[in-house]
Amino acid sequence: MMSRFNGFAQEGFNFLQQVRIENDKTWFDEHRFIYERSILAPFRALVDDLAPTMLEIDPLLESRATIGKTLSRIHRDPRFSQDKSRYRSRMWLTFKSFICYLNKLCANLSSFSDS
Repeated sequence: MMSRFNGFAQEGFNFLQQVRIENDKTWFDEHRFIYERSILAPFRALVDDLAPTMLEIDPLLESRATIGKTLSRIHRDPRFSQDKSRYRSRMWLTFKSFICYLNKLCANLSSFSDS
């Protein structure tokens, strides 16, 4: 299988720096295409590339390249955020086992941020 993941563009890092400063729905909506192109698309490609190997390790791992499954949400609930920010300035992916939901034992995590 040919790799789809080609790394993260500088534009994605710049977006995460700027979303930390702006942290505004209007700004985010105007720049959503950057988020989708430079952060979300590469993350989905990375999950798709890693999934076969991760499933060899544990066939019960969640491997769908979906927000809320393997990909973190950029939206934050400001009610539960100490600084009341609407958006995260970092993203991560995780391959969680369905069994871990019961035992709370295992996950494989990778993080991506502007810092």
